Order: sequence, then C-alpha cells, then structure tokens
Amino acid sequence: MTSTSPASGPELLAERSLGGILVHLLGLLTGFLGPILVYAVSDHEYTRENARHALNWHLTLFGLSIVAIGTFFLGADELTVGGEPTEVSLLPAPLDTVFAAVGILLVVLLMLAILLTFVYVLVATVKAIFGSVWTYPGSIDVLGRIR
Repeated sequence: MTSTSPASGPELLAERSLGGILVHLLGLLTGFLGPILVYAVSDHEYTRENARHALNWHLTLFGLSIVAIGTFFLGADELTVGGEPTEVSLLPAPLDTVFAAVGILLVVLLMLAILLTFVYVLVATVKAIFGSVWTYPGSIDVLGRIR
C-alpha cells in the first residue's frame, strides 16, 4: 500500500505557512488587531487569505458589540449610581422600551457570537493545518468590500 501525498516537506511549507495557521489563534487572543497586522505585513498568499477570514470575523464581532452595547444603553432608562437610581433616558418613553428590548436581543446574539468564536477558531485552525482556507460562517466580508 502506497500513499501519495500531494505535497510533503518543503513543498508543503511553500503552499502554506505557519502564520496562516496561527493567525486564527492570534485573533482569539488579540481580537482584530493581530489578524490585521498579519494581513498587512504578510506577502504569503495562504497567510493573507487566512488572516483575511479571521479579520473579517473579528471585525464583524467588534461591530456587533458596538451596536449591541450602544443600543442596549440607549434603551436604558435608569442607572444605579452610588446605590441610588438615576434617570438617564435619552429617548422618549415608547422608544426607550423598544431600544432596550432590541439591545437585550443583540447582547444575547453577541454572547452567542463570542461562544462561536472559540468553535470557529478551532475549526479554522484545524482546516489551516490540513491546508485549506475556511470562511467563518456569518462573517461580513469587510476586506472584500474594500478591495
């Protein structure tokens, strides 16, 4: 029984790089800062493609967190400061309730996306080890729109 590998040794390293594999784990530790740095400085196509997908996911997650937290706090009508409730509503009565409800749903979605990040990073890293590039489901192709 002979097994033929499409590439081994130096040929395999020419096709993919360690940076293309580790960029997903770097994104887990640094958010979008690590993948954007790798994307900017790398000239290896495999590394740039993996960094692009990791960066798109982390930028999507960052945008979701800004929108979710902003919407949630716009809907808040009371804050507790020093043990005393303080009225801080920026919106009229019916809108603050709508913003609070939508904000709560977006924060729950954000928590789900944060949990999915760990699964996605694991899957993307394993796929990168075996030589394929994996697109994170649900991510917005931010870099594809810029190019």
